[in-house]
Amino acid sequence: QLQFHLFLLTPFAPSSRCIMSRQSRILALLVLGNAVYSATQLLKYAFVSVPLTRSANGLHLGSQGLTAMQARGGGEYDVSDADIEKFYSELITGTGGDPPKGNVVSEMIVKFFHGEFTKQGFKRYSGLWKGPPPGNIGKKDISVGIANLKEQMKDPMFVTKGGISYDAPPNDLVVNDGKGWVWLVAEMSPGGMAVELMQSVPYGKRAILVAKQSNVDEMFAKVNWDQAIANIGITLGGPHRTIMDGR
Repeated sequence: QLQFHLFLLTPFAPSSRCIMSRQSRILALLVLGNAVYSATQLLKYAFVSVPLTRSANGLHLGSQGLTAMQARGGGEYDVSDADIEKFYSELITGTGGDPPKGNVVSEMIVKFFHGEFTKQGFKRYSGLWKGPPPGNIGKKDISVGIANLKEQMKDPMFVTKGGISYDAPPNDLVVNDGKGWVWLVAEMSPGGMAVELMQSVPYGKRAILVAKQSNVDEMFAKVNWDQAIANIGITLGGPHRTIMDGR
């Protein structure tokens, strides 16, 4: 009986297996803690540096580099002065004159420039198209539209704001960016594809024509209408969209 009570009062002595298990858990916790600390330090230095990587679309800056680039107006969809000059040089590779009938460019020029420009807005021609054949948009109607387009490009009565960058806040857009160009651009509207004039880079829109504000006649004397028609399928200074994308 006495031996029984002594056994109960004797402190329990852990086995060697329990001691090894506890030591293994402590060691694992130490290793995990060290890994977390190392990862934290790695992330800290990663955000301080400006890594530069290359993808299929070119060079891209890391987080700080991207912020700095955006602050000075840089970005994937930038349109440089050299880009505009290239666009213009490709456009004036033709023989000028009026665009042929039966294509989207000539019909939009007639639709949005055959009429009267007033301070209250544009009053579209509502009479019978001269054709030929009468009743259909033809060469005579296109000539009237082109004449009005030339006049408006030289001294626009209505100008859409643009410039700065793709998807810039509306309050940052400008009427004239001072680059000396005037643009005829297309964009989807609630009523379908519409055209407008701009004196700033038409980021994210379909630039059809561009002319030097001081010499609009030069562009019309050399315009390549095949190139102008092809331009309507290209988004300038923005992600590429087809006409079916609705923009």
